[in-house]
Amino acid sequence: MCPHCNEAILLPNLKSAMPWIVAGILGFIIVCLASALVFELQKKGGTTPPARSTEPAKLSQDESTKVSNGQVKNSEDDEAIKSLCKEFYDGLNNQNANALYNLLAASCQKALGIEDMKKMYDDSAKYEFIGLDSVKYQSSALGMAAMAKVKRSVQNTRSGTQEGWRNLKFIKESNGWRLFRDEELMDKIVRQFKGSFSDEINADIQLLRDGDPFDIWDKNNTNAFETIFKLNQGQPGIFPWNVEFNVESNNIDGFTLFLNYSVRNNSSSTWISPLLEFDLKRDGKVVLSGNDLLPDISSGRQLLRNTSFFLAGEPQETTKYDLDVYYPIGFPQKSIRIVQNVPLEFKVQKTSDIAKLEIISTQFDLTTSEDFQNMLSARIDYRAKNISTEAIKSLDIKCVWFAQTGEQLDQSTEYVVGYGDVPLGIGQFKTGFIRCGKGYRNLRVPVKVDIYLESGEKRSLVVKGLLIK
Repeated sequence: MCPHCNEAILLPNLKSAMPWIVAGILGFIIVCLASALVFELQKKGGTTPPARSTEPAKLSQDESTKVSNGQVKNSEDDEAIKSLCKEFYDGLNNQNANALYNLLAASCQKALGIEDMKKMYDDSAKYEFIGLDSVKYQSSALGMAAMAKVKRSVQNTRSGTQEGWRNLKFIKESNGWRLFRDEELMDKIVRQFKGSFSDEINADIQLLRDGDPFDIWDKNNTNAFETIFKLNQGQPGIFPWNVEFNVESNNIDGFTLFLNYSVRNNSSSTWISPLLEFDLKRDGKVVLSGNDLLPDISSGRQLLRNTSFFLAGEPQETTKYDLDVYYPIGFPQKSIRIVQNVPLEFKVQKTSDIAKLEIISTQFDLTTSEDFQNMLSARIDYRAKNISTEAIKSLDIKCVWFAQTGEQLDQSTEYVVGYGDVPLGIGQFKTGFIRCGKGYRNLRVPVKVDIYLESGEKRSLVVKGLLIK
């Protein structure tokens, strides 16, 4: 009411400023919280990742493409590789070598065959592809390459069902991703190696370098092969370029050929109980074989050894052969050739090559016959000297006595070095005499004598028709 005229007056409703202040504060707090949440999500990789470049030089990627319940959550390349892995394990389960071969990259198809695919599966094993853990990408000489860490299970009668991880490698071609089978390539290289590098082996080693950027392959093929062998066999090996083999000497003794040789281990590893195998050839055909099991040969050590070959018949005075030397390596064992077609000439060693006989004098001795009658018999005094490089363990002088008419009168033997005697050393000599077992009473009758030197089964005629008068 107006105090002056008693009229009713409608006064305006006054609004408080407090609600506006509270609303402003709450809005500010909500904005701050939202900003903090966005920042944390960005730090944890919650934002959409940038698209992968298709430029080969920019394709390198770490293991950030992890799985969620066995499923890779990434690009079309990952999905294509996952599908290829499923096909691969289906091919193993179906034992379908043709299907597995069709999954290979074109470069692998040129190097590998259907038979190589058959070696990939086990008759009793069944596989189940579970998923991918990660995929790495890297450029290679053959284009974009990938290595996928695959989880799969395998069931067989020996060990039941087991889960495990393994790496599979791939090459991207114009028609999509294809398998790059480095394991089969390494197995082929080791299998084909015979002691030297063929053009095919060199090409396969280069293919590993070109298609597998995830492993470091030495540019030198010998070094690369040693790495390949160790990966394939699970152990290091000794190879021809680590071995120094030399023929030292050879000889024939009776029906046996003896080969003296040296072998040196130039590798950095001990050569464990090597078994050397020897082939003697004529006109490319193996006619004699031998072997020698050696003790361990440590790094840098040299051994002097010998091996023997047994002849079927009487040896010729000089026999020529070509020598090949091998040793087994790896599993299953294969023969690696150390040397090939080394020319050898075996000469029958004559007794005259190891001992020299000198006739010092000739005369007639007064002796007693079986009926106690005096008689004169021919005699020679000799000196026998060892002119060889080894001690002589057996040496005989045999004389065959003849009358001047040609009638054979007697044979007599003198044992210069006999059974139980001390061997005749290098350069040493012995003197003695030998006489005819027949003579004449009070009469010097001229005789002739043939003189032989014998050692073991070797015999040499050293004097022919010596006249004693």
